[in-house]
Amino acid sequence: MELYQIRYFLAVVDTQNFTRASERCFVSQPALTKAIKRLEEVMGGRLFDRTRSPVVLTDLGRAVLPNFRQIFETANQTREQARRLSREQKELVRIGVMCTIDFDMILPGFAQCQDGPLSIDMSFREGNLEALTDALDRNDIDLGVMCSPYETPKRFTTQPLFREHYVVAIGNDHRFNGRTHIDMSELNRERYCERIHCEFSNYIERLMRDRGVDVDVVQQSPREDWIQAMVRSNFGIAFMPESIAREAGLAFVYTGDCVIEREVSILLQAEQPVSPAQQAVVDSLAAYNWVPAD
Repeated sequence: MELYQIRYFLAVVDTQNFTRASERCFVSQPALTKAIKRLEEVMGGRLFDRTRSPVVLTDLGRAVLPNFRQIFETANQTREQARRLSREQKELVRIGVMCTIDFDMILPGFAQCQDGPLSIDMSFREGNLEALTDALDRNDIDLGVMCSPYETPKRFTTQPLFREHYVVAIGNDHRFNGRTHIDMSELNRERYCERIHCEFSNYIERLMRDRGVDVDVVQQSPREDWIQAMVRSNFGIAFMPESIAREAGLAFVYTGDCVIEREVSILLQAEQPVSPAQQAVVDSLAAYNWVPAD
């Protein structure tokens, strides 16, 4: 006796018709009829009176009906309990992604760990460098996809992912348009849109100051989309990662005499043990074929 046979039996009981029962069970009528006959062989007698319309139960069929319903309901409850326990046993990996990293670009890197043998749920949160390092310290996230122009504190371990250039994003009508490289000194007195949450903001400001470059800060915003809109509308220029400029469809130039690069890495707390699920996420990102910046 198989569970599917009981399911077919109950479908015939509920519909009082073999054709409608087969439709409900998404099987052909001959297959359903054959399964019922096999069940009857196991039970030692006919379960339905097929000479009547609608189909009715025999005495044997009425006798076994309560038990069959209980068996089927118990099986469904057991299956649902197993699914619930499986969901509860999934480990949630909490991931912080720095707000200056193009989420569309990095998201495919997480796909491989979804297809592996481990059952992994992931949650994502956004933040700037300070917010995410604080979240790691407080164990509010398990790992961070981050970067910094400065040395990583020893309390974190890092797994480098990819490197990319910082570029000067410009409007289509800007005087730099059509060029690929400029000297940093050419930015002097340029109207400048400052990305407040940029982890390289102070670093770039110091580079310009050391070279005697004084920009005119005309706009400041923590929102990447606002800065992009301002650059696009020729409010001013902005330093930003090349991937961000490309995703936004902005024209840009490199600072040829002062190359600025960032290395995007995974950061984890050095003293915290890494679970198999967390390691699977790290491995998935590390194995992804990141396209290096030109």
